[in-house]
Amino acid sequence: MERIELGIKHKRAMTAREREMVAYHESGHLVVLYILHPTDDVFKASIISRGDVLGVVHHQPREELYTHDAGRLLADIKVSLGGFVAERLRFKTTSDGVSSDFRNAMGIAHNMIWRYGMGSAGYIGDYTFIPEAQLSDAMKQRLNEETSQLLQKCLKDVENLLTKEREVLDRFARELLEKEELEFDEIESIFQEYGKKPLREN
Repeated sequence: MERIELGIKHKRAMTAREREMVAYHESGHLVVLYILHPTDDVFKASIISRGDVLGVVHHQPREELYTHDAGRLLADIKVSLGGFVAERLRFKTTSDGVSSDFRNAMGIAHNMIWRYGMGSAGYIGDYTFIPEAQLSDAMKQRLNEETSQLLQKCLKDVENLLTKEREVLDRFARELLEKEELEFDEIESIFQEYGKKPLREN
């Protein structure tokens, strides 16, 4: 599956700092996914390069789902932001590796506000259906502001979680640096060691 999706494994001559940043990035995704996601399980984490990807956290829904409610979409945003927050917690800066995560998070947030009526301001409808020339600048500004507020709220939640769970985050980064890949049983065992349960069991 990994070879089809991401390409074959290959070694990159990364510096120790780059490698550690990748480990923290993926650990951020992993911790947020495990603790906050209502429908998905993490089944593998890796910092082995494949194609253009330096690391990956694989996850999938626990059952076949055909729709995304607001809770699942918000969790997807938070998981996307987990790598950015983890990098910033450890290094006080971030890398360009957050770009695709930002695109994913912003795309979901945009759709929630502009298309799905999932904002808090009461704007109902698919505003992307309206020709741009017919949508007032004021309305576009309000929708964009609500999109930004949603992203900021998700970011704050992730910052609070990873700050609180810093010990677990550090542990997973160390494990990835040592082993490069962690399978489901190893991931589950570490979380259990710290008394952490996935959202479905809380």
